[in-house]
Amino acid sequence: MKKINLKNKKIFVLIAAVMAVIMVFCAVIPLFVKKEAKNYMYGNAKKTSGLDIKDYDISIGTDAKLLYNSQLSTIALCASDNGNVLCSHNIDAAKNSFASIFEIRLRDRKGNSYSMDSSANCVDFGNFNVEEQGEDYFLVSYTLSPERQGETIEESKSLFVTVPVRFEFKNSRFSISVDVSEISCSKGILVEKLTLLPGLFSIGSGEKGAYYTVPDGCGALINLDTVSQTSLSLKLNVYGEDVAFYDYSQGALLPFFALTKNNFSVNAIIEDGDALSQITCKRFEKGGGYLYNTFTITACGVVNGEFIAGESYNGKISQTYMVEGDGSDYNTIAAQVRDSLTERNYLNTGLNSNFTDLPFVINVVGSHNGKTSLTTFEDAAEITALLKSRGVRNIALRFSGYNKRGLVGAVGGGKQGFSDALGGANGFYSLAKEIAEQANSLYIDANIVTQKGGRDNKVRIYDETSKFIGVIPEEFQITDMESVNHNIGTAYKFAKDVASSNICLNDGSNILYTDLKGKNNRQNVLGILRENTCALSAAGSLMLNSPAVYLMKQADIVFSTPNTASCEGQQGVTVVPVLQMVLHGSVIYGSMPVNVSNLSSDDVLLKCVEYGCVPSFLFTNSTDTGISYSSYATRTAKLYSKAKQMNPLMKMKITSHEKVTDGVYKITYDYAKIVYVNYNPSVVEVNGVMISAKDFIVI
Repeated sequence: MKKINLKNKKIFVLIAAVMAVIMVFCAVIPLFVKKEAKNYMYGNAKKTSGLDIKDYDISIGTDAKLLYNSQLSTIALCASDNGNVLCSHNIDAAKNSFASIFEIRLRDRKGNSYSMDSSANCVDFGNFNVEEQGEDYFLVSYTLSPERQGETIEESKSLFVTVPVRFEFKNSRFSISVDVSEISCSKGILVEKLTLLPGLFSIGSGEKGAYYTVPDGCGALINLDTVSQTSLSLKLNVYGEDVAFYDYSQGALLPFFALTKNNFSVNAIIEDGDALSQITCKRFEKGGGYLYNTFTITACGVVNGEFIAGESYNGKISQTYMVEGDGSDYNTIAAQVRDSLTERNYLNTGLNSNFTDLPFVINVVGSHNGKTSLTTFEDAAEITALLKSRGVRNIALRFSGYNKRGLVGAVGGGKQGFSDALGGANGFYSLAKEIAEQANSLYIDANIVTQKGGRDNKVRIYDETSKFIGVIPEEFQITDMESVNHNIGTAYKFAKDVASSNICLNDGSNILYTDLKGKNNRQNVLGILRENTCALSAAGSLMLNSPAVYLMKQADIVFSTPNTASCEGQQGVTVVPVLQMVLHGSVIYGSMPVNVSNLSSDDVLLKCVEYGCVPSFLFTNSTDTGISYSSYATRTAKLYSKAKQMNPLMKMKITSHEKVTDGVYKITYDYAKIVYVNYNPSVVEVNGVMISAKDFIVI
C-alpha cells in the first residue's frame, strides 16, 4: 500500500470537511425554506387597455349594456344614458397588473402555490374560446398554463387549469359566475383562490367624484380623490375571519362592494360563495385605488407546522353587478343589497318580531366563573322592576354567565346547570316568572360551535364582556359541524326545561370557519348553521349576539350592531349606516352598549335614532366593574322616554339617509316618515322645520 504524503493528507482532510459542511447544509436548509410561490403573470395586458366601445363585438342590453371583445377577451359595462363605461382591462387596471377576467392561485399537495391570470397565461396564447352564446349570456372557456407562447399544453405536459366563465346580463344586472365543479386541473393540483374581474373597479389618481362603498363595520365611503401621507388598505373577510386558521375578527357583515363615479354607480353583490369571500380595498397616497373580491375555494394554512388544506368548495361562485345611472349613491346601494338578501331568503320581507313596543336590550352578566357573583338572579329581577317603575315598559333581558361555570358554561353541548352563587335553579325560576309577569322577555346564552377544553384551534368569544368586567377572556375550541345539531338540541331542551324558550345565540352568529374535522368548507358551514338554527326559533324567540345576515331570517332581535367602521378617522372616509339600512324593517337591532360608549349621553341617543337602533346596555350589580346598573338606572329611563318616539317606525324600511348640513341628518322611512337629527349645540332650521339643540324630531 502506498503511503499518503502529508500534503495529500491535508487535501483529503479539507475535502472531507467541506463535504461534511455541504451535507449538513443540505440537511438543514429545507427546514428554513418557505413554501415555494411562483407568479407566472408575465403577459402584456396593457395592450387591451385602450379599447373603445366600437372595439367590442358582442353587446347585450339596451339602456345599460354588457360589452365583450371576443378577440382579446375583455368586458365592459356601459350606462348608455350618461356614457359612463367600466372596463375589466382599463389603463389603471393594467398599471396594477389587474387587467384580466380572473386571477387564480393553485396549490400542490406540498403547499407550493402557483398564481396565474386569464390575460397573461391564456388570452395571450389564444387558449380560450366562446363555447356557448345566447340572447342574454355567453360562456367562455379559459385554459391557463405557465408555458410561454409557442408551447402547447399537451407538448409541455406541465401545470394547467381550465376555467369556464359564464357572463350574463338581464335588466341592467350583469353577473359573472364559475361552476367550480367544472374546473379541471393538472393531477395533484387544487384551486385555492379565484378572483373575478380584479381590475373592473381600478381608479387612477386625479379621478374626480369617485369613491368606494365598502361593508367595513356599518359601512364606509372612501373618497378616491383624497391625497394623504399614507395609503388606506382593507381586507374584509365576509362574515369574519376563518378562525380555523386565523384569529377571529369581525370582517364584513354584508356581501357587497361598490364604485360610484360621477353619479354612475356599479354595485357588486357577492351571491353564490359569499362565505368564501375576502374583499380587498386599496386607496393610494395620491388618490385612486382598486377594489375586488377573492373567493377562497380551498382554505389553506399551517397548523402545528404542517401544511393543511380544507375541503374544497365544489359549487357555484358568482357576483352580480347592479348598473345605475345618474343620482345613485349609498342609499341605492343599500336598497340593492337588501333586495338581494331578501331574494336569497336571508332577510324577511317584513318585521319578524314578537315585540309590539320598542324594546330595550339589556345584557346582564351573572358571573365569569360561576363562583364569584356579579349579578344574582334576584338582582336581575330588581333591575327590570326598577326600570319598569321608571317607565321602561319593554325589556329584552339577556342573561350571560348564568351557569355553574359562568361564561364558560353557555355551551349547548355541555352539561348545564345554574350557578349556586347566583341563586341556583330556584332563583332562576323565580326570575323567569317575574319577567313573564312584567311582560318582558328573558334570553339565556347558548354556544353551539365552540366548547371549552381540548388542544385544537382556540377562539376568544367573550372579549368585549371580559374587558368590561375586568377578567381575562376565555379561550374556546371550535367544534365540528356534526356536533352542532346535538348542541342545538341540548340548548333547546335546557331552555324549555327551565321555562325560558328564548335563546341568545352567542357564538354561531359571529364565528364562521372551515370545519377541518368534519370536512366542511365555510360555505357548507354557513348552510348547516342556517338549517339548524331554525330549531332555536321554533318554539321561542331567537336573539343574535351580532348581526350575521345569513341567520337573520330566524332572528327576532340582534343584541348589538356597529355604528362605526375600522377605517373611521382616516382622511376622506365617511361612515354611513348601510348595514342598518339593509336590516331596518326586517329585524329589530340594538346599538352598541350605550353605557360603555365613548359618546356623550345626548349623542348616544341621537346615534340610535339616526341609525334606527334600539338602545342596548351591559349591566352587572357589582360596583367593582364600573357598569353597575344602579349608576345608569336614571339615564336608561330618560333614554327610553325619548327613544320610544321611534316605535311607529319599527316596521318601516329606511329608504334614505343623508347629511343635510354639518351635524344634521335626514332619515326617511318608507318614503313617507321623516326624522331629523341635530347633533349641534344650537337650534337648527331645515326646510322650515326647527330642530332643538342635541335633539331629533319625527314628522
